[in-house]
Amino acid sequence: MAGSERIVLGPRRPVPATGRRPRPGAEAVIATDQDDVSEAAHRHTGGAGADIILDTVMGPGLADLAKAAKPGGTLVTAGWLDPRPASFPMNWPLTIIGYASFEHTLDPTVVRRIAAFLEAGLRTGALRPTVDRVFGLDDIVAAHAYLEEGHQVGKIVVTV
Repeated sequence: MAGSERIVLGPRRPVPATGRRPRPGAEAVIATDQDDVSEAAHRHTGGAGADIILDTVMGPGLADLAKAAKPGGTLVTAGWLDPRPASFPMNWPLTIIGYASFEHTLDPTVVRRIAAFLEAGLRTGALRPTVDRVFGLDDIVAAHAYLEEGHQVGKIVVTV
């Protein structure tokens, strides 16, 4: 979309040894555990608010996160990592789309189509996952410790 910016939201983590905080193509990073998300999102969008918000956490912060959306914006919930109840956003107009991938895994035909799509994307290079670090299965404790540090940019892979 012309004129769009990518703003990344997340908890503030210690700065990695590189001395710079990872910003995967982002124009701005908003620390959800320290910043007023709505105020920061509006500041970074010239007062408009976010067009689309993707939330994989849900939980009690959902309504506050939705306030970062522009009028007529879209909030996509694609997971529920925080098991606590989520309050329903009341800032309208707002389109809310809930997505849960689990129902797709119950249909063998859909699972085959998903696998074929992913395999083709990886084979052709259209899908290129970012791998931060690879650990062997015998280093699973170190892999978990590295994950808990929160310094990774990309996926942590454990080989079997």
